[in-house]
Amino acid sequence: MVVESNCEIPENLLYYIDGKNTVWAKQESADTILVGITDIAQTMAGKVVKVRIKKKGTKVEKGKPVATMESGKWAGPVPAPVSGEIVDVNGEVEKSPVLVNRDPYGNGWLVRMKVANPEELKQLYTGAQAVQKLKELVTAEKISCKRL
Repeated sequence: MVVESNCEIPENLLYYIDGKNTVWAKQESADTILVGITDIAQTMAGKVVKVRIKKKGTKVEKGKPVATMESGKWAGPVPAPVSGEIVDVNGEVEKSPVLVNRDPYGNGWLVRMKVANPEELKQLYTGAQAVQKLKELVTAEKISCKRL
């Protein structure tokens, strides 16, 4: 685990980084991933007050929303890190959106996806490359992470 300005960046995850959108994916099997937002993303959003997750069985293209979130200062989509089908959703987060702020890499996960094209996983950032990219975002946005 790398920590930059109080932001936790686990090195064992895959990251989809598109501008200020930072989403993590954890590979659970060859074709299944768990998806959530990063510590950086939850800090930038502020206290999350509403999470709407797409229904189980929904097919999504890479970069298209798997969920939408609202906080006091932000509302927007959570992009899919790869194309695939949502096979499970975290209902707890819809009931208690602050889980995303408190535990973005654990209980704050959003969806489990079946990956349509495993090649897309190779396009995500990993390890040192991901850490570098996320550190650059932290510096550029002058972010200091905090949990609620």
